[in-house]
Parts: sequence; C-alpha cells; structure tokens
Amino acid sequence: MKCNEARNLVVAYLDSELDAKTAQEIQLHLQSCAECAELFAREEKFNEHMFRVLRAGQSTPGLWENVESRLRPGRNAGWLLRHWKRVALGGVSALILAGIAIFVTPRLAGSSLDLARAVAKDHREFVAGEMRSEFVGRVPNDIAQEFEGRLDIGAFSAQPAADGFRYEGARLCHLSGVPVAWTLGRIQQTPVSLVVFKRSELEHFPKAKERLESGEPVVCSKAGRYQFAVRYVNGYVVCLVGDLKRTELEALLQTVRPSAG
Repeated sequence: MKCNEARNLVVAYLDSELDAKTAQEIQLHLQSCAECAELFAREEKFNEHMFRVLRAGQSTPGLWENVESRLRPGRNAGWLLRHWKRVALGGVSALILAGIAIFVTPRLAGSSLDLARAVAKDHREFVAGEMRSEFVGRVPNDIAQEFEGRLDIGAFSAQPAADGFRYEGARLCHLSGVPVAWTLGRIQQTPVSLVVFKRSELEHFPKAKERLESGEPVVCSKAGRYQFAVRYVNGYVVCLVGDLKRTELEALLQTVRPSAG
C-alpha cells in the first residue's frame, strides 16, 4: 500500500470501519513508513483530546439543533452529522472548540471508557512491538510475589477459546495502579490483548463500573483506533482490545473463561 492510499483511509481505519484485509495492509505500511505512522499517531491523539473536550459540561440540545440545521444544507452534511452524533456533546464552550476543530481536521473520535483508554496505550505498544511477554505458560514465582493479594494466578488462566487465536505469552502490567494479567496473542495476523483483573479493583475505573453494573452483559467502546469489549466472568473483569470488528471482538470475549483464583 502506498502512502497516499493509507492516508486517504485514516478516518475509516481509526474508526475500525475497514475490512480485515485492508486494515492489515495499513498496519504493515505503518510498520515500514515512519512518516505515515507519525501522522496516524497525531490524528489519534487529536481525536482523544477532542473527545475529552466534548465530554466536558452539560449537554445543550438547543445549541445542537442550531448546529444541525446549519450543517444540513451543506454538501458534506450527512458525514458531519454522523460524526457529531457519535460523541456526547458538551457545554457551550466545548461546542465552540469543536466547531473550530471541524475546520482544522475532518473527523471526530468515537466515545471511549476510562478503562478502554487505560488499556489503549499498552496495546499500541504491543502492536508496535515495544511490549513483549514476560513468560509463557505458568506464572513464575517472582512475578506471583508482586501480586500482593490484589491479583491471583487464576487471572492468567484465561485465553479465548476460538479458532485462529495464537497465544504469544503474558506479563504482569499495571493500569492506573491496578495489577492486571495481560495476555498477548493474535487472531490470524491481528494483535489482540486480553486484560484480566479482580472485580474488586473496578472502582479505579468508575465509568466502566457504572456501565457494567447497569446490567449490560458486554460493554463495548473504542480504545483509540481499536475496538474494546469488557465483561464480568467469575469474579474477574475481562477485557479484550484489538483492531477487529465490534461483533467479532464481542464473540471472542464470550469464549474467555478464567478459572477461580
């Protein structure tokens, strides 16, 4: 894939709207082209910043209706409305900033949970080859000693029971101070991270806790340009993140069954 082809697809790629073959071609291109990789990274960071801005303040339906009426006659109205409605609108000041941003960049990011954002950084490092497993198979004693009662070996027992999943090892990580079992793997050639931690630690991620305790069996979100899904299983919080379609990631998550610690 050439640079101009990849850059023309940056919006669809970061929104996980491409088919697996095209997304993989872009991933391979980004691994070999530092300039495009930097451009994609800047775009992703801008999206995350704009979403934080849009989340601030109270929603203003009246102002949104005014914005919508102004956008509707335009040539690109359908595209703009789709992206405006994809995010939770903030207060007046946030909308002003967002209005300016429309003329600076042609897209706005989808929503993401606090837990999804925490997972996204390390998953990006895994995709870039900067994060590797610490062990394969049984948890070493020296790593188990770092659990301090906040994690257990059972968290590392989980793997997706699905055809095509290739296990590449695991490591102990910390998200916002929470110890988690991080399993690295791939579905075909697509990197997938499985993150498991104790349900009692979910208080560190109040937005995710609120969604899960509302009764949703599986909560989905965006983690940067990746899809993210999380659910409760046997006293654990189990998360999956990867550049897959949302339905594929949900189905994969349903196959994960960590044993009791």
